[in-house]
Amino acid sequence: MNDKFESMIALIDELTQTLAKLSDMQREIVKAVRADDIARLAECMKHEQAISLKMRNIDQKRIKLQEQLGFKEIKLSQLPSKVKDPDMQIKVRKAADRLTAQYKIVKSTSEVARLTLESNLRNVEQMMKKMGVDPSQTHQSSISGVHTDFHA
Repeated sequence: MNDKFESMIALIDELTQTLAKLSDMQREIVKAVRADDIARLAECMKHEQAISLKMRNIDQKRIKLQEQLGFKEIKLSQLPSKVKDPDMQIKVRKAADRLTAQYKIVKSTSEVARLTLESNLRNVEQMMKKMGVDPSQTHQSSISGVHTDFHA
């Protein structure tokens, strides 16, 4: 049973590291937007999308492992209380705490990135209006075909 918990800790740690990469990428997105560097922004968004896919894959593995442990419907915060071995319980709790802390950081950096993008879009719309162009009449195109789900 401890082997499965060790695997769970490894997955939680991998998810924590991936969230840290996502947070770093969101910071890079903010820098690119502030620098008006569209090419860099497009590249960052590609990387962000790849990180998000990796994160989903890791989380699917975690869910499957949790089911194997018989903990299908419990939250991450409840997982340590399900571990019988006291030493393993501490390890699981620490891994869960690290993940929770990193998740809070990602939420924060995601919000900054979203607000920065929205602010710049408003600025572009205002400039278009000053030039006599109705922003609602322009057709939308994506940067190099990139589509990013910021809620991932």
